[in-house]
Amino acid sequence: MGKRILAQRKGRGSIFKALTHRAVAPSRIPPFMEATTAVVKNIIHNPGRGTPLAQLRTQDGNEFYIHAVEGLYIGKTIRINQSVKPSPGDILKLKDIPSGTIISHIEKVPGDGGKFARSSGAYAQLIGPSAGGIEVRLPSGKTITLNPECRAVIGPISAGGRVDKPFLKAGKKYLWLKAKSGKRYPRVSGVAMNPVDHPYGGGAHQHVGKPKTVARTSPPGKKVGSFGARRTGRRKR
Repeated sequence: MGKRILAQRKGRGSIFKALTHRAVAPSRIPPFMEATTAVVKNIIHNPGRGTPLAQLRTQDGNEFYIHAVEGLYIGKTIRINQSVKPSPGDILKLKDIPSGTIISHIEKVPGDGGKFARSSGAYAQLIGPSAGGIEVRLPSGKTITLNPECRAVIGPISAGGRVDKPFLKAGKKYLWLKAKSGKRYPRVSGVAMNPVDHPYGGGAHQHVGKPKTVARTSPPGKKVGSFGARRTGRRKR
């Protein structure tokens, strides 16, 4: 047997494990029972995340971290669990947020700390109350109904233009991806490899030479291309 292909090597971990020792702290909303306020003490970079973290300190001295939203700055006071006019960074229950408000860091279940709209530049929109709860339009465009007791952060996640800035130099991208663990760049295509290194290797003019569709249950050594594809080729207009 030849070398293990990338899919097999990733499954074994080793150099592909996330470098979690560099992480600053988990980003989640604590289970506040009463209304309170918190002050933004710092906005810091967290390796492995595409957006900065906001370090918050409550009136009783407890600290926690959430994804920084646009409009948040050091020294700003945010309100938690208060039924007031929302301001960027406020942490409110969905039932206390006006319809049409842009929100992020949304809980799926009350008290889980926030699951939806957490990537850089992401945001959701609160549509309004419905028969089953509160309707929210997610970044994907899908509308879901959540428990009115679920909490969210007011405003879109910061660093929205991150993916728009080009790397310009291959070395910069190499170092950026190396910080995320393992060899991820440059990524060599399968058809450019030798037959011992990849199922698509060998052949003239970098041609696959066989169907790219494989069963969904294929082992990692064969699972390359289109996994369990229902259809292939261009769509007919």
